[in-house]
Amino acid sequence: MDQNKKSMADQAYERLVEFEQTFGGSEFFEEGYIRTVEYICGLSELLFGRDEASACFDAMARKTFSLTDQDLSWRQVLEDEYNSIFSETALGQLIHDLTAYADYGIVVKSACSLDDRRLILKDDIDAAERFLSLLPLQLWKLQQEHLVKILRKALARWKLDTNKPVCADELALLSGRALQTIKNNLGLQSKPIKGNQNRIDATDAMDWLATQNNFLSSIWEDQDDFDVPEMQVEDLGEVVFVPVAADGSIFQPNHQRDGRYQIDAGGDMLSVADYRNALAQLQKMQNPYWRRPTKQGSWTRVRAIEWRRVPVSELMALAAATVTP
Repeated sequence: MDQNKKSMADQAYERLVEFEQTFGGSEFFEEGYIRTVEYICGLSELLFGRDEASACFDAMARKTFSLTDQDLSWRQVLEDEYNSIFSETALGQLIHDLTAYADYGIVVKSACSLDDRRLILKDDIDAAERFLSLLPLQLWKLQQEHLVKILRKALARWKLDTNKPVCADELALLSGRALQTIKNNLGLQSKPIKGNQNRIDATDAMDWLATQNNFLSSIWEDQDDFDVPEMQVEDLGEVVFVPVAADGSIFQPNHQRDGRYQIDAGGDMLSVADYRNALAQLQKMQNPYWRRPTKQGSWTRVRAIEWRRVPVSELMALAAATVTP
């Protein structure tokens, strides 16, 4: 690997780590998610009837989170599983992945090649465009919801990455500056930003963004998954397969709560004292779930979407870390 490529790989890895550590720590899309469901459910009640619509939405919510209590309403489910909305719902996973792209210019899903990564990203961009096009944002007063802003920011970055012009509002989202600040800096002569409120060419927008400390340029095109910091070639020793959640985190030895691991297969929660025993039971489940702490100190339930081979020595190092609250 040449030095420039290695440097780019290191940058991508550092951004990924920072994203995983900060996602959901200060900005919350879940409120906008719940408001959107509330509006759509209300509209469905007018179309099909209150009881019929409520029954369908309740059933969808319970199925999404693999809950068996038939008395739970969709609102109760989303309130109880608030911290799992990002990992257990289709839109939540889209928000998670496009936040990494919008804020850090990276793609979190694994890809075998640049073409594959571009297709993955384009599919997410298309989904975001379709979602926003279907919502009456002004009528439902959703414009200021973080859910909407982060998707619009991702779409704005995609415009620049595909050499398309942006408007002043999109440049404000990308830079983190107030819209009025962007307008004040716009002009054809002696102004930092060339263009007008409705059109700023991609090259001019990028030239100005390069001077902004809060903006990170896109590096996803150089972000080959095998180009993360050098993999060690020595024998890994004993390895085990551990479940991986939608955000890329794994079931860890320090996910104990009061000295026990809480796992389930979409039904009753099991409390297991030994990590290896808990892992063995998760491996037998068709839809394995476990509870883990969030950065805010609350506990959330996540579902495995894939399995990863991990050296036992790495797990032992995690076990030696401070036990989470």
